[in-house]
Amino acid sequence: MVKVLIFGTGAVGSVYGWILHNAGAEVTVVCRTNYATVKEKGLLIRSGVFGKVHYKPTTVDSVSAAKGPFDFILVCSKAFPGTSGLIREAVSADTAIVLAQNGICIEDEYAESYPGNVIISAVVYLPVTQVEPGVIEMGLLERFEVGTYPATAPAEAKAKVKLLQELWSAGGATCKVFDDVQTQRWVKLAVNAAWNPMCALTLCDDANLLRSSLEALGMVKKVMMEVGNVAKAAGYPVVTEEELDGQLSRSKERLKSGGKEPSMLTDIRNHRPIEVEAILGNTVRIAQRLRVDVPYLEILYTLAKGLDFSTVRPMEWKPLATF
Repeated sequence: MVKVLIFGTGAVGSVYGWILHNAGAEVTVVCRTNYATVKEKGLLIRSGVFGKVHYKPTTVDSVSAAKGPFDFILVCSKAFPGTSGLIREAVSADTAIVLAQNGICIEDEYAESYPGNVIISAVVYLPVTQVEPGVIEMGLLERFEVGTYPATAPAEAKAKVKLLQELWSAGGATCKVFDDVQTQRWVKLAVNAAWNPMCALTLCDDANLLRSSLEALGMVKKVMMEVGNVAKAAGYPVVTEEELDGQLSRSKERLKSGGKEPSMLTDIRNHRPIEVEAILGNTVRIAQRLRVDVPYLEILYTLAKGLDFSTVRPMEWKPLATF
């Protein structure tokens, strides 16, 4: 039986755990704030795709408590710098590490930390929210896009990707394999780099941001096109006008009903740090290295850094001066 560890059992990790459980894998989930509830009651998912489903995986509150070895570790936590070190105790020689996270250039630290392990990069399309501990609401979109990192990885790494795809299919879900999944990362990055900070900074979901002004839609698209320019300079001319119109159509459709709350907005509402570096910082640095002009991304990066600074309030934060 295939053994899988889910690191980061929030909304996304909970759904992916169920898909793998449904495929017959032995699933262990690492939980933090929802640990007590999931340990006692398991996970309930109300999904527009899968219906109402429930499962009770092996639940631990730390990686050190997980009983391996594992064939796969799915990293579904936020893509913060240094996260690769948090799974070290669960990584064995044959473990494939699957990065189900947002952002660009997030694989490097894992490849450096685990040079002998298969690294699978995964692009997530899964509108989900944990509405209470252990209870997940999921919409109609469900797509998992995967490939090895690097794209030139050897045959044994490609075989691991194929096995993951087979598990996904057996679990009743959608998984597509790409020879170079970075093509898909750039497309998803264009979406995240626009909607995430703009919604977090305005406290609007995507539909309400579009309702807020006549200029909003055009500005979202301009930010997306800047990401496309960086992607093209990096050798990935995939963020096309047609692709962006398709991506934007989902948000425009939600004008008829209710919007979607991007992850950064959810994190800000809950006073949590946001993925500034993975989504914006890395993009801006690539643009600077390739000499691509990205004024909108630079503004969003600066503002999002300030928002994150005020949320986290690190040691450098100082109170207002008193007179």
